[in-house]
Amino acid sequence: MRVFFIILSLTVVLPVNGQKPNEAYLRAKAAMMQRQYTDAGREILSVPETERTAAMYLTLGESLYLSGKYNEAVRFFVTADSIKNSPEAELYAARAYAVMSQPAKAVEWLQKYTGQRDKLSESELQLDPALEKVEHSKEWKTFWDKERYSATEKKAAEASVLIKRKKYTEALAILDNEIANRSSADLYALRAKAYEAMGLYEPAYENYRTATQLRTNKPEYFSDAAQTAVRLKKYDAAIDDMNRAVRLDPYRLDFYLQRAGVFRAAKRYDEARNDLNFYFTYLPSDVKALYQMGVAETEAGNTTAGIEYFSMLIDKDKTSPDYFLARANAYIKAGNYGPADEDLSQVLDLNPGLSDAWLKKGIVLHQLNDFENACYYWRKALTLGNKDASEYIYKYCIK
Repeated sequence: MRVFFIILSLTVVLPVNGQKPNEAYLRAKAAMMQRQYTDAGREILSVPETERTAAMYLTLGESLYLSGKYNEAVRFFVTADSIKNSPEAELYAARAYAVMSQPAKAVEWLQKYTGQRDKLSESELQLDPALEKVEHSKEWKTFWDKERYSATEKKAAEASVLIKRKKYTEALAILDNEIANRSSADLYALRAKAYEAMGLYEPAYENYRTATQLRTNKPEYFSDAAQTAVRLKKYDAAIDDMNRAVRLDPYRLDFYLQRAGVFRAAKRYDEARNDLNFYFTYLPSDVKALYQMGVAETEAGNTTAGIEYFSMLIDKDKTSPDYFLARANAYIKAGNYGPADEDLSQVLDLNPGLSDAWLKKGIVLHQLNDFENACYYWRKALTLGNKDASEYIYKYCIK
């Protein structure tokens, strides 16, 4: 079985509905996710100079910045911004100059950055650890003497803070008022987040859809819309949104992982495997991908493969109840109740508050003809709020 996994991991799978991206840059992005900054820089420098994009230079600058090589990093941020106006590059340049105690240069780049549509709020910039290093300079104080944010941007920032504080009704009141006066993708996306946090997925989805229609080039909006669509079981729409997100930014490896989850929810397991194997090509040991592949294989009926993936995760971390519970589910689906019972005992040792584990333990014990203890576990599951347990209790435990 481990050989099976290795073969899959080394298979390069083309992303759905898209041309295969530059592999060196994909490896660089994977290295950045693993904080292997030297490797990331080496991969980008292996791309011929005539083929390098603004995004590549931005990542190269980031790799140097995060390695503490600020002076070298600035050069690549400037190059990235010269190829294509890049808010990210401008902010990083400002940070780099601030860390190097060059407030005039830091403020020069911050001025360019705050002129962009996509930017952090004023409070986020004021609290940025790198920028704090020049906060006592005259250049910094002069910079903030001038208004840098519109009234709408300030209201959006206020609503965002309220959402983080779980004051959703207050946030919605602000956003409703602003949207009535100005149609903005960012405002609709914020309103979607508020509705989503409240569990109101229909209005959340409609607001995400409006945001994607108003701003067709921001992949995050499509990604967020897809997640809400899955909650509503609108799988075709979710897949369309994720395909769009991947097309807009084929170097966001997390998008492939997210799209695999959407395919899995839609029971399109072959396509889920394709995305996961593509992801494994660059991040072969990623635990989220291993877990998702295990779930996909189990749901598809390949329980032996699912058990193997979950076993790999347990080998990496024996303290996660989720891994043991997932493997127990695979064992149950395979009709292998003895190992399932052992895994569920481990789950309850690690987290006795998981009602689903108590429920599953009762099911397993019933299959093993331990009827008395099965009823005990179902009753415990019910006390922890698992409503499914009442059906088992009524059927098997009331005489």
